[in-house]
Amino acid sequence: MTPVGDSLLTSLYIDIGIQALAFAVSAPLKTERFYDLSGSLDFLICTLVALLWRRAGTDRVADLAPRQIVVAVLVITWAVRLGGFLALRVAKTEDKRFEAYKQNPIKFAPVWFMQAVWIYLTAFAAFIVLANPSHSQASFGASDIIGVLIWVYGFTVEVTADVQKYTFKNAHPHEFIRTGIWRYSRYANYNGEISLWIGMFVLCARGLDESWQWVAIISPLFVAFLVVRVSGIRLSEKAAQERYGSRPDYQAYKARTSTFFLWPPKRDPSPTLAV
Repeated sequence: MTPVGDSLLTSLYIDIGIQALAFAVSAPLKTERFYDLSGSLDFLICTLVALLWRRAGTDRVADLAPRQIVVAVLVITWAVRLGGFLALRVAKTEDKRFEAYKQNPIKFAPVWFMQAVWIYLTAFAAFIVLANPSHSQASFGASDIIGVLIWVYGFTVEVTADVQKYTFKNAHPHEFIRTGIWRYSRYANYNGEISLWIGMFVLCARGLDESWQWVAIISPLFVAFLVVRVSGIRLSEKAAQERYGSRPDYQAYKARTSTFFLWPPKRDPSPTLAV
């Protein structure tokens, strides 16, 4: 096996191992409290392993290419921020997504396996670039800067949306947020999430050494599919409709506000419903 393949396989083994261990602890306790935290920790550890698994040629950590350093810093920054935010949220409330699963280990196990898949495919482009020999990396150029800027945009939007919603929900637990960045998008947090992983792929693109490595485009495509079609917007939309669907002010908010992209709201025909 090539050094790159060896690094990718090692990250995969560690990824699955962390989720298996977290499941082994969580299943007897019938708790989901380690789920999000183990996911963030998994991202962090697998990124560090890919970064430090320097078996390609004569690479040393000190010889890492600028692109590899930036990729590692951005993924670690995102993972640490997400882990801290989710740990704070989980400490205050249970995650109702797992009510139907955590009582039965057979039903609970696939949830953890799917998280391992999510982690590996989401960061796959980063893992490949970090595994490639440093000396083969193209120079840091315009496309890398564009990728970083897209990532910064996505990260800023996601953090802003999360903080605003968390603060709002603490003060108004039974209301839906429609102020701040949420005035311009009903799912601003998901806009940020998809954007930052698109930026990560753009940043990684010039660091893909061989033609087969362009399979890494699965990273942003997988994130977008998951957020839009599987768990993110689809489930959030269903939950919001069940909770607020009978309220005229919520229907007015839906009618005037972009679902995904940050966009100025449509003019509200009824002044009494204006935000």
